[in-house]
Amino acid sequence: MTEYLNPMNERVDAVRRKLEVDVCSLYLAHPDRQTLEIVATSGLHRSAIGKQLSYAQGLTGKVARTRLPVVARVIQDHADYFHVEGSGEERFKSYLGIPLEHDGELHGVLVVQTEQTRTFFHRHIQEVHRAGRDLMAGLVALTSPDQA
Repeated sequence: MTEYLNPMNERVDAVRRKLEVDVCSLYLAHPDRQTLEIVATSGLHRSAIGKQLSYAQGLTGKVARTRLPVVARVIQDHADYFHVEGSGEERFKSYLGIPLEHDGELHGVLVVQTEQTRTFFHRHIQEVHRAGRDLMAGLVALTSPDQA
């Protein structure tokens, strides 16, 4: 899987810049274990790559569980908030996460965050969905059985 990390980091960085947010992170879904793994990030500490959380943890886990977008104006005030130790995410205020699905299967979650409190509207969700479609090919490659 390491061969995909650099290109995926470049892709999430491009998404972060395009959407004018402070963080863009890509989580790979492991449905068999009900876990998510950070495989690329622009804005969080690089040491966050490889960290895992369960579908039961945090806003990102909620996206995976419900397969619906999750928005939080103030992340820390949200009932589902979960801090990923060592990620450096504590300085970020607002959150938008969307599920990345292909052929009815969850492949991952795409998350954007901002340092300033921000309200994400429907148009922002649509922009992140468009960006997620651009990342799907790489994510599907990460989840294909051939990538053992």
